[in-house]
Amino acid sequence: MTDSNKRAEYIEEVGLFFETLGLTRMAGRIHGYLVVNEKEMVCFDELVASLQASKSSISTNLKALQQIQFIKAITLPGDRKTYYGLSPDLDWTQYYEQRIRAMDKMTRLFSRGLEFRSNKDDKPSRWLAQTLELYEWLAGDISQMLKNWKERRSKPDKKK
Repeated sequence: MTDSNKRAEYIEEVGLFFETLGLTRMAGRIHGYLVVNEKEMVCFDELVASLQASKSSISTNLKALQQIQFIKAITLPGDRKTYYGLSPDLDWTQYYEQRIRAMDKMTRLFSRGLEFRSNKDDKPSRWLAQTLELYEWLAGDISQMLKNWKERRSKPDKKK
């Protein structure tokens, strides 16, 4: 199998994986393309041509990927094109801290919703209670892991 075919398979695999995350296959294909591309940034037209997709599909999915901070738009002085690249400056600790805040919000909403239920022993109520317990546990453990990660990253490399 040629390197080109392996790259194409990888791009499709990323697309399928992104679908399992609730994103579109095209968003995954764009991200996969940017990962395996040797250039730091590519223009819109290159994405359209390389991924053989419509301009509207590429445009919509570029916006979605920018919104979740997986890619960034780049403009160059004197060049009217917009280029796109991976977001190497994405701070994953901040990304997960945002997710923890979203889990906290979901926990509060589920907790309020559970208060409205008169039968706390039916299946939906038990599901809500178990979900609340899981979210609270995850938020605590993920927060501690992120703290440990920050400490680890701030230590000088002992191998140098």
